[in-house]
Order: sequence, then structure tokens, then C-alpha cells
Amino acid sequence: MTRRPAILRLAVAAVCLFAVPPVAMASLVRALDLAELTREADQVVVGDVLSVRAAWDSEHRNIHTTIEIGVREIWKGAPPSGGRVTIRQLGGTVGEIEMTVLGMPTFSEGERALLFLRRSQVAGMAQGKRNLRWEGSGKRWLADAANHAESVTIDSRGKLQAVGPGRAEPLDSLREQILDLAGK
Repeated sequence: MTRRPAILRLAVAAVCLFAVPPVAMASLVRALDLAELTREADQVVVGDVLSVRAAWDSEHRNIHTTIEIGVREIWKGAPPSGGRVTIRQLGGTVGEIEMTVLGMPTFSEGERALLFLRRSQVAGMAQGKRNLRWEGSGKRWLADAANHAESVTIDSRGKLQAVGPGRAEPLDSLREQILDLAGK
């Protein structure tokens, strides 16, 4: 007779465990336009990624990635010492352990990017990094659209609206716009 209540308790526990939906967590960032990104940044640079190194913090709780950028052009802010900027951000991979922070930009050695930097971090999270690619047919550099994957705008009624995909733009056009916005 004592077996039946134990099985009943186990069955109730199992039902409760599987009946409760898992908690979904997400983060959203307010979408920033070119003027806002330029205003928020203390430096706007075009540069090449020289190195990407990830390591545990001193408490072995979080992984931080250090990205070394060789600066090719400075559109806003003071020239960096030695022609390089160092970005440090949360997240990265050490060995087989990966720590991902949604909305953070990712970097690869050898890539070229337009970066909006604020206190040695990318302003506006992934929105502040625009990958550059050479368009051979037009013989020009193109800047990929800003990454608005986790970005939203707020409409006049206070409702959140997802931001649609943008389009690539010629780097020369962006240079003109940003230099104008930065007052140069």
C-alpha cells in the first residue's frame, strides 16, 4: 500500500515538471541610425582586425575577448597611439567553452570594418560594426548594412517594432555622411 502513494507523488512531480513551459529570455537594443551612432561614438574608424584573443577573467567566471584593430582611417576622434585600437568585450571562446552575448559583434582576423567606438567598446553593440567588402565590378568598398538583428524602434503609440534588413552602402558615401555629422 505504501508503494502507490510514492508512485502517485512521482507521477505528479513529472507532470508538474513537464507542464511548466521553459522561460524564454531575450535582449533587445534600441535601433540607432547613423546620426545617433556617430554622436554616441568618441571614435569612428576604418580598420583591419589584426588579432582576436579570448581569455577567462581573474575569477574564471566570464570570458572576455580582446580585439586589436589596425586603423586605416579616422573619421571622428583622436588618432590612436601606434595606429591601433584595442576593443575588449564580453564573450568569446576559450578551448571548448564558448560564452555568447547576443547582440555583440563578432570579429575575425583579417577582416576590415567600419567601427563606431565608445570608450574602447563598440557603440550600439553589433550596430556599431559594419563589415567592409571589396566590390570588384564597381571597384569600390561597400559597407554591409548595420546589424539590427536584436534591434527595435518604438512607434508613436509606444509599441516595439522590429527593424527590417538594411542595405549595403558605398564606403565613400558613408565617409561623407559621417564626416558631415562629426563636423569635419
